[in-house]
Formats: sequence, structure tokens, C-alpha cells
Amino acid sequence: MVDNKSKKQDFDQELAGLFLSSSKLDGKLREAIIFYRTNQSAQAEKICDQILAINSQHASTIYLLGLIAFRKNQPQKATKLVRRAIEFDDAQPLFHKSLAAILQHLGQLQESINAYQQLLSITPNDHSIWNDIGHLFRLQGQTDEAYSHFQKSIVILPDYPAFYNLGLLLQEQGQTEESIVCYKKSVAINPNFAQAYNNLGNAFQEIGQYNEACSYYQKAIQVNPRYFEAEANLGVVCMKMEKLNQAIEHFQRALQLNPKSSETYNNLGLVLQKQGEIEKATCCFRRALIMNADFPEAYTNLGSILLEEGEIDKSIILYNRAINIDPNHFEAFFNLGSAQHRQGDFKQALQSYQRALSIDSDDAKAHSHYSMTLLTIGRFFEGWKHHEWRWKKAEFESENKRTFPQPLWDGSSLTDRSILVWLEQGIGDQIMFASLLPKLQQQACQVFVETGKRLIPIFQRSYTGIDFVSAQNPPDSLLFNSSIDFQCPIASLPQWLLPDEESFPKYQAYLKACPQKTKILREKYQKISGEKLLIGVSWKSTNDSAGKLKSASLANWELVLSQEDFFFISLQYGDIKREIEEFTQQTGIQVYYDEEINSLESLDDFAAQVAALDLIISTSNTAVHVAGALGKPVWTLLNYVPSWRWMIDRTDSPWYPSMVLFRQKCIGDWDSVFQSVHHSLKKCFQI
Repeated sequence: MVDNKSKKQDFDQELAGLFLSSSKLDGKLREAIIFYRTNQSAQAEKICDQILAINSQHASTIYLLGLIAFRKNQPQKATKLVRRAIEFDDAQPLFHKSLAAILQHLGQLQESINAYQQLLSITPNDHSIWNDIGHLFRLQGQTDEAYSHFQKSIVILPDYPAFYNLGLLLQEQGQTEESIVCYKKSVAINPNFAQAYNNLGNAFQEIGQYNEACSYYQKAIQVNPRYFEAEANLGVVCMKMEKLNQAIEHFQRALQLNPKSSETYNNLGLVLQKQGEIEKATCCFRRALIMNADFPEAYTNLGSILLEEGEIDKSIILYNRAINIDPNHFEAFFNLGSAQHRQGDFKQALQSYQRALSIDSDDAKAHSHYSMTLLTIGRFFEGWKHHEWRWKKAEFESENKRTFPQPLWDGSSLTDRSILVWLEQGIGDQIMFASLLPKLQQQACQVFVETGKRLIPIFQRSYTGIDFVSAQNPPDSLLFNSSIDFQCPIASLPQWLLPDEESFPKYQAYLKACPQKTKILREKYQKISGEKLLIGVSWKSTNDSAGKLKSASLANWELVLSQEDFFFISLQYGDIKREIEEFTQQTGIQVYYDEEINSLESLDDFAAQVAALDLIISTSNTAVHVAGALGKPVWTLLNYVPSWRWMIDRTDSPWYPSMVLFRQKCIGDWDSVFQSVHHSLKKCFQI
């Protein structure tokens, strides 16, 4: 957020103006002042020297020389001259005020305060002096002193600068509501005070009242159409309101007013990135860095784009640059951890996440990503603890949270107790974590499970003694029964039931497909295939970035699918009929697509289809979870650094004993995966 909390003073004009408002002056000095006011400092200085040659203690002349020195960018000399003038005439308020202003310019804030306090002894009822001292105390972080001086200024004369400065102080102290009251008083006195309108916008933006913020930024721009900060702030608040086109317009206007604003280029890049304009966003981030080579946010944002494009090494370089500039840059460490995880450098990833958490220990996404890395390398006890932070991520909570009255299970004894387990995350996750239900059954006297409608038939067939209830909104009233002792989201069960790999269930299968449906489908496929070995295949996952990484195109499968000794059946969900037809036209290879099975409508039918096959080969999606839970032989094809559940450097899975894992040897290397699958098929079935 751009914040214009203080106005740069033009010391030359202010000091000269104050001087001219003082007492009557003799002719020579008047002539020097005229030269000074018309920017003819050399002539003014020459006359002053002539005056001092006659009277070396002429205070007003010494003071004017101080102004001239200040104009010539000689503030130290100006300070000495003004102090000397005060030695000869310490009753002149103008001298003290000018000395205070010059000392403030030099950054000598306490010295400036002392000068102002000397001035107060001469003019104790000058409200502007009380306000100026308060401003200096605020800059020094002496909030109590600042507050009392602003209040004193207001008591003497309730003028707009003191209300404005008091608003700044309150806003900095987190008292945003109180600061709004002060800013409003300031603009009530001075309706053309653009800075106060801008800060009202900032204050309302801080408390999330974005519409109010917009209106005040617009008022600031009405007062001053060239107010860069207000235009840029309006872009920021539009970005937060997801009014992306408007945000772009305001950022572009801001850049017309200030073409060198690196922060505005960075913000414009963020909006363009949200709109999918990656090339334009990249240009904006690079432009921001041209304007400011020490801009950690721009390095981090540019790194994120490169990371999404698979340029991991380059993204890491950019994150490290951001960290070198700001060793406490949370986003840079967090993103660095993500990049290192994607590279398979888990040790470094953990260190980066730990560094991020040392900067912000309450950041839920950092805890969640940290947990994924811990689980990936098999540090289950720690990993499950951090995994619980997923519930503090607003987006995850809004998509997954179910509200029930029972207390959350804390791992305590379930003897003679009942527990409600409710769904979260995707179908594959629910199937995988359902492997823990038998362990839970062994502990509790009664288990209730709320799950998706599509899973109810297969779960009811597979588990006896568990009460399954279909998820709906609002939830079934049965689940609000006060006799149920605990509740637990299904992905929170592992923190109590899987402290290490030894604790994983060892059974080959825990789900049961419908035997009648399975029999009918197997006979159907054997008849169509001519009694060939039946292999189900699936090749892609969701369309998000993670889904794209773990998906392979049908073209990658050509070597495997070309083997005529097998009958390949599509298990891919979604509308993929045309995709298969195009593949067949290009290669002449047939993949059977059973239009009677729709996994998105009936998982029970899909489970029967999987159960009817001899082998399932698939990238990481629902198909492998169903196959593994049914105990079917399943070969899972994994990208270089896959989901945490598949861990690293192993060909088996503790979740599914019937599963074999085939891994990429480097990022994007599907060729080696399908070569391995091809050879394994030949070896296993002696072709």
C-alpha cells in the first residue's frame, strides 16, 4: 500500500516567507532579501557581507546567510549561522523555527525538538509549534509525547494538520477506527486536503471496507487529479476486490503520473498474472527491477512465474536474490522451499520452510507445505502435526470444513466412546484415508462416517458395523446426536493412527466391488478382447498446475499401448471419447472406451470395472486409489517429485500393498517411465 504520510517541505520558500513576515528592515537588508527571493543568492550574500563588515553581530543578516547556505545545500553551515543569529537575538521566534526545520532536514530530530521547545517558551500558544513537535516525537516513536502534543495543538486551535497527524499516529498504533475519526475531522476543516482522503482510503482498506476505501481514494483524486499515491492505492484495493480490469486501469494511470514506480509495476504484474497474461506480467516484474534492483517482492514474483513454467533453477536464483536484499522476506523463503521441493532437494526445502516459519510462525500455508515435505520423506509423526494447519488456510477451510457440535478427537481413548468421521478433500484422498477405518473400529464402540454420495455403496459393502451417512447441506440431523462423543475429519485420523510406517495397515484390500457387476463386466471384456489380458489405463488428472505435472498425454503411451497381446481399456474420467478417437486415427492403436461406465456418476460401477481387470496402469489419480484399495495389481506412474503420499526412492507404497511405483528419473521425463512399463509388461507376462 502506498502511504503518503508526510509532505516534503520546501525549506527555501518557507524560511524566506517567514523571514519576510518579520519586523521592518533597513534598506540594505531589504535589498539582500529581494535578491534572495529572486534566486540571486550570490548578490544577496555579497550585500550581507557588506552589512556584517559594518556590524558583525547583526542577527537578521547572519540569519539570512543561514538561509542562503541552506539553499546552497549546505545545511551544516546553515545550522551554525542560524545558531549564531540566535546568540545575538534569542527572542526572535523565526530564528528558532528555522533552526528546528533545518535540524529536522538533517535528521537530528531530538535537536529539532529542543529548538521547537525553545520557541514554545517565546510563543506558548502557537498551535502549529505543538503540532510540529508532535510530528517529530511520532517520527522518533515516542507515541505518548506525540499524542499529548497533538492534543495540545487541537485544544489551542482545532486545525486540520494536527487532526491529520494524530490520525497518522493512531493508524500506526493499530487504532484504525480512531484514526478514521481524526482524518474525517481534518477533511471537515479542509475539504481540499487530498492526503487526508488518501489516508482515509488506507485506513478503510486496512479494516477490509474496500468500497469505503475506493470512495475516499476517488475523493483524493478529485481534489488532486495528479495524485499518484491515491491512484496506485485505488489499483491495490480494486485488485483485492478482484476487479482486475479496473485495477489495471488505475495502475496504468499511476504509471503515467510516475513512470518510475517499481511498486506499481510490481502490482500491475500481479494483476496481469491473475488474468493469465503471463508474458505481460513477466515484463512488469522485470520493469520493476529495472526501476529498483533492490526490490525483493519483484524478484519473488518473477521467480514464481518461472517456477510455474518449470524454470526451477532460475526461480531459485531470484528467490535467493530477494533473500540477500531482505533476509526476513517470508515469501521468498516460502517459495524457495517450494522450488527446492520440486527439485527433490527435500533437506534444503525443510530448511527454507523452517526459516519462513521463524519469520511468521502462524502462517498456515508454510506449515502445510512443511508438512508435505516431512511426509514425503517419511517423517510421519512431525508431518501429521503440521498437516493440521491446513484448517487455518481460509480457502481450504471454506471448501472442506463441516460443522458439527462434537469436540474434535484428541487421540484419547475411544473405549466405550463413539466418533463421527467426516469427508474432506477429493475422492482419492477419502479412499486412501478410509484404510484407517478398521483401525478406528477396533478402538471405538461405534463409528459414524459422513462421506460423498458416490462412495456410500462401496463403503457400506466393505465395512460392517460402521454407520455411513451421505454428505449434504445442512448435514443429516443424525450426526448432531449428543450421544456421539467425538468428531474428526478423515485426513486428521493419521496423526493419531499412523505415527510411523510400521503402523500402516497391512491388509491387501479393504474395499469390495460389487461381485455381480464385476462378473458381468469381466465376461463382457473377455469376450470383446478374445480372452486377452485386460489392462485398464488412465493418463491424466485435474487441470491445475499439480495435475498437469502428474499427467501424461496419450502420445506418451504409444509404446505401451501398441502391444497387441493386451486389451487396453480406458479408466480415464471425463469426456475423453474424442481424445481416444484422435489417438487411434494418428497411431492405429485401439483403446476400448466403455460408454456404460461413468465414474463421475457411479463410483460403484467404476470400482466393478477396475475389479474386472487384470492390471491397472495409471498416472496418479482416482483410478490408482480405487485399484489399490481393491487390492488389484496397479502400476502408478509418477512425475519426478510426486504427491507426498508416494514418498521418494521406493517402488512400493505403504498405503497400497498391491501397488508398484514407476518414477520419472528427471523432471518431465515420461519417456523413461513408459520404457520401464513396457519392459515390465514383457518381463511379467513373458511376451
